[in-house]
Amino acid sequence: MDSPELRRLIVRHRHVAPMLSVLLAGTDARLTITDLDGGVILDRQIGAAPADAPVERHPIVIEAETVGWVAGPRPAGAIAAVLSYAGARETDKRALAREALDRYRELNVIYDLADEIGATLEIDAVARVAIAEAGRLPSGGAGFVLLREQDGDRLEARPVGEGALHPIADHRPGAGILGAILAGDPEIVNDIGADPRATASERQFASLVAAPLRVRGERIGVIGTISRESIEFHASDLRLLAAIASLAAPTFDQAAVHEAVVRASSNP
Repeated sequence: MDSPELRRLIVRHRHVAPMLSVLLAGTDARLTITDLDGGVILDRQIGAAPADAPVERHPIVIEAETVGWVAGPRPAGAIAAVLSYAGARETDKRALAREALDRYRELNVIYDLADEIGATLEIDAVARVAIAEAGRLPSGGAGFVLLREQDGDRLEARPVGEGALHPIADHRPGAGILGAILAGDPEIVNDIGADPRATASERQFASLVAAPLRVRGERIGVIGTISRESIEFHASDLRLLAAIASLAAPTFDQAAVHEAVVRASSNP
């Protein structure tokens, strides 16, 4: 909680501000509440307590961080504790609201993706839809899809022949960060340059989030979002990308089977 938020909590919050007024009315203490930088939020010097009464200074602590101070006689500690509790409650409410919004976005993406992705049985068409959704993560970045070739020795950027659409070059399955994600779990790497697994091509970028594409235990590729500029990807981005991967993977598999059948029928 920054200084403006702390000021709003103390001065204008519809529950906290009246509660603080009641608490102050019940004491003769002369109190000063300041933000972390010493900016005065509330200065109550009208109490009947002696001006030379011992002054205590107590922190307002929210999520283990000091965000302000209450200075004054003995009741200052109780006031600081009340404000710490109220601030923690407000922070929790905002976190729940953000999580609910993230879940709503995830559901919308899943519904939209299911509609679009089920309308085609061409691998590159599926890749375009998946890339578009991966490129709409809340934190930003450009989407990409790498699919394992039939020989298993290469991950090919899809769609084929449209290099401008995929920012990351073809990859070997066991190489680099993306190779590790292909063999492992969805992952966020916010500082690619500091990751010892990164390949030379990956080091052209600053941040990525990616997830393996899995079908019946087989890993057929990687879908992700990558950025040349530093981005702080979050758990909500990873959850959303994992949801996209879970929908896209079986569709890629079905499209590959369909294309194989078409090729076989056109080459008897």
